[in-house]
Amino acid sequence: MSASREKKKRQEQLANGTVNPKAAREAEQKAAEKRSTMLYSLLAAAFVVVAIFLVVYNSGIIERNKTAATIDGEKYTVAQAAYYYQQAYQSYLNSSSGYMAQMYGMLDPQSSLKDQPYDDTRSWADYFKEQAVDNMRFVQAAKKSAQEQNITLEAEDQQQLDENLKSMKDAAAEAGFTYKAYLKAIYGATMTASVYEACEKDRLLVSKVSSNQEDSFSFSDSEIQAYYEENRNTYDLVDGAYVSVAGRPETKTDDDGNTIEATDEEKAAALAEAKETAEAILAACQAGSDLEELATEYDVGYYGSEDMTSSSGMASEWLFDSARKAGDMELLEDEANSQYYVALFNSRRRDEALNYNVRHILVTEDSLELAEGEEAAEGQVAAKAQEILDSWDGTEEGFASLAGQYSQDEGSKDNGGLYENTPKGAMITEFNDWCYEAGRKSGDTGIVETTYGSHIMYFVGYADTQYWHYACENALKSEAYSDWYNATMESVTAEVDENAMNAIGV
Repeated sequence: MSASREKKKRQEQLANGTVNPKAAREAEQKAAEKRSTMLYSLLAAAFVVVAIFLVVYNSGIIERNKTAATIDGEKYTVAQAAYYYQQAYQSYLNSSSGYMAQMYGMLDPQSSLKDQPYDDTRSWADYFKEQAVDNMRFVQAAKKSAQEQNITLEAEDQQQLDENLKSMKDAAAEAGFTYKAYLKAIYGATMTASVYEACEKDRLLVSKVSSNQEDSFSFSDSEIQAYYEENRNTYDLVDGAYVSVAGRPETKTDDDGNTIEATDEEKAAALAEAKETAEAILAACQAGSDLEELATEYDVGYYGSEDMTSSSGMASEWLFDSARKAGDMELLEDEANSQYYVALFNSRRRDEALNYNVRHILVTEDSLELAEGEEAAEGQVAAKAQEILDSWDGTEEGFASLAGQYSQDEGSKDNGGLYENTPKGAMITEFNDWCYEAGRKSGDTGIVETTYGSHIMYFVGYADTQYWHYACENALKSEAYSDWYNATMESVTAEVDENAMNAIGV
């Protein structure tokens, strides 16, 4: 009721002699209190509505079903985009490029990716959003291909999916989270168990399509030989050596420790001296002196190997030139880097190292029965490895059984620790060197120490495949797969809702 109406009512009541002034004042006070209570009730209700909205918003309910991208007519929600964003991000962090980016401070996983520049126009969050869209494009195309080829997930695939989901649930429990809360912690507020599990199922299907495609590529020996001839430098080894003679002036500093720039005369004099030294080394080498001994005598850099691989640089390019003949020696001027080389070529051959088959048992601190918080003492892991080897019955079957029981290598323990047709360089250096050690034969055992732990080795034997053949065949398959992938990606188009995509990323 308005103030004027209240006043008129009181006037009417007074005229009729029916109102006590004190009662009127009390009535007015009660009315004011009632209006105040109603106002606060309305405000409280409004705050409740806002609070409910914030809870709903933070839970991702509103955002999760928004369409982040439409790919060939198929809508991908913000929640799905968040899955592929995180997959792209984690994949990058685990790659060598991601490792280097973190090492050199280009990417800090502990800070917001939205605030870290990837390049002049994009943040790291923008970059991984682009990767997420590409991933969704490929998934959509591969699912279409699966349908056309009648590729479906079978019982063993479903078993793998169940194991993957169980691992995620176990990780959640170990971290003290519920399964749903753990998914949100990793993928953001929009993620739900159903979305995550559907994406994981799609990932397995796409992986199966990709594997089937890779397996379909086949190349004849003549095709592999032709590829080798076109790319010999990549698969050949050179027996050769070279010395490098620096032609730069000695660095000088002033009294404050600042570097003094050398004069042109000083630079020219240093280069001339380097040339003179290189010429003397070349002359001595041509006369029959050993190049490595000459490098020591003249205190210059030396590199030599019977198994030299091609690399960038003037000396390597000279050594791998197809015109080289046994006994060639030459002085090379590297003007850009102010130095001279003296290079010696002995021979060149195709890399015919045989692939190998080996079993191993990886022993780490996890193999020890340590109390919580206790660290392994020096030599304790190696001692455990020796203990396991000492318990071996001397048969390959017995070694395989020990691998299943003790190995910490999840990639091979269920297969008795076996790696088959393993190419040179596929394993860590110490592991690889043991397998190629002179005189290595079937049945040999040993313990190899690496940064991953102690490897108990059982050498099964060399395979029939030569490295150059294996590597060339895989290169051809890789090129064929890349062509297929690019064609697959070109077959789909994506329409991206940038506003919806802004809901993902950290």
